[in-house]
Amino acid sequence: MIKKTLTIFIVLIIAFCFAVNGFAEELSPQLCKEKVTAAAKLLAAEGDAAIAKIKDPKGEFRFAGGKGYIWIHNLDGIMVMHPIKPSLDGKPLLDMRDVNGVFLFVAMNETVDEHGKGWIPYSWPKPGQKESSPKISYCVLVKHGDKDYVAGAGMYDVTAEDIKKSFPNDAIYED
Repeated sequence: MIKKTLTIFIVLIIAFCFAVNGFAEELSPQLCKEKVTAAAKLLAAEGDAAIAKIKDPKGEFRFAGGKGYIWIHNLDGIMVMHPIKPSLDGKPLLDMRDVNGVFLFVAMNETVDEHGKGWIPYSWPKPGQKESSPKISYCVLVKHGDKDYVAGAGMYDVTAEDIKKSFPNDAIYED
């Protein structure tokens, strides 16, 4: 009886530890899309007041064990909030391009301006690396009052072809 109770107790402790720390969701295009959509709804409802919630390192918009996060920029190409690189906040982004010459934020803005939301493929170095890898971001245009926001999240090693298979009706930027 004691052995069985002890086993149950250990299992409960392990389950509690996972519940507190959260099972790391796998970063996937579907998860990025869901999180960006949720952030967009919050921004549309609350405007600037939503930014602190989206930036919260322990909040729902930091996901997949911290690999996933939401950033917000505007149609003028200014970073409104980047939770991983706050040094970008307030900075102009329209001149930023990848190794293939893709102007990332121009492409993002063109996509959301034309379609309201969509996927933008580009190349970017993974954290801690110098060589670029395929990356794709999902972005949504959000309007609140007289402000326009672009909420986005991205992931590495996913191509436009992968997205076309999973989301055949979604807009994908092509230059």
